[in-house]
Amino acid sequence: MSSIKDVQPLPYKTRHRTFLFLLSIFLCSLPFLFLYAAGYRFDFNKPSAIVGTGGIYVAAERTGAEIYIDNELVRETRVFRTAFYAQNLDPKTHRVHVQKEDHHTWVKELPVISHRVTEAQAFNMPLVPNIRVISAWTSATGSVVVRTPLPYASTTNEIIATTTKATSTLTRNPEYSALVINFASTTVVAKPTLVKKFEEEFTGTTTSTTDTPTSTREEGGVRLRVNSDGKLFAEWVGSFEQMPYYYCAEAFPRFSTTTESEENVATALKSVEEETEKLPPEGPVFIHPVQSVPPDTVCEQRIAIVNDLGEIRGYEFFPGSTDLIILEAAGGIYISEIDNRAWQNVQPLLEGKNLHVHVENGSIYVYDGTLIYQIMLEA
Repeated sequence: MSSIKDVQPLPYKTRHRTFLFLLSIFLCSLPFLFLYAAGYRFDFNKPSAIVGTGGIYVAAERTGAEIYIDNELVRETRVFRTAFYAQNLDPKTHRVHVQKEDHHTWVKELPVISHRVTEAQAFNMPLVPNIRVISAWTSATGSVVVRTPLPYASTTNEIIATTTKATSTLTRNPEYSALVINFASTTVVAKPTLVKKFEEEFTGTTTSTTDTPTSTREEGGVRLRVNSDGKLFAEWVGSFEQMPYYYCAEAFPRFSTTTESEENVATALKSVEEETEKLPPEGPVFIHPVQSVPPDTVCEQRIAIVNDLGEIRGYEFFPGSTDLIILEAAGGIYISEIDNRAWQNVQPLLEGKNLHVHVENGSIYVYDGTLIYQIMLEA
């Protein structure tokens, strides 16, 4: 006879009581789970034990970059993971900066509103640009032949420097001939004519920024336009539903680490938060909706590109982006973001005098009057 006993099922009453017990735990915890998913947290150091939180979503373009929020490292970007979502942030102004060794640092102050996600796009240009030199002539071995000094940059191709003007032993570069003709069509900022200046002096009026633009670039719902007074603007001309939030973002207090300032920031953001709470939820209930513009909001949907580069002589969209633009200034070629929350980050792409820029097939080319430089944009 076997000594192994058969396992008997639990009695019906025991199973029934266990089910009711677990069900009661689930029902009791459901409100707390909902509040947690909606962004509420317990903080017994504040008058109200339950406080609302928000988040910041930062998209970085380079791997190996470090993302800081309020001077605290929160993420180092990896391959296929160059973005980071920080949650459980207090509703106030936070400072975000993204840095990478041998690259310029991107810094932004952003407001966080309860139950909303604030988005930002970071960029980091190399301190030493990486370029491929394209000259009118090449040697028999295919090396680039140059007669003028190169800008401060690292090169990816073999360079032969010469002072002779003889070309009998050289080969004309067809790539150079095909590219150099494109720089004549680069969009440039038009200056007021003499007739316009005399008219303004005679009438005592100045040209309005709402005048008909003299030149434009348009891509992905964004139009870059320059008015007759030489000011560059980015306008959103796409659908209202797809408009980036920063085109209609309201003013917010500056970042501070003091408790008193945090309270002032929270008070100043209260009106914005109340308006945001009136919006219908976007997406799943348990996910913070991205900060957006209320449908009934009236705003200019236009942002002035402000910088200290002096006269802007030309501009292009940065390849693959409608948040970044390339500026052609007296001191070189620069990258500027359109997002003007707190300020607009501007970083040099290639510095030098009398440089002109052209974008073709996702590549950036810079012309100095003699040589063409292809900017290598490794992530």
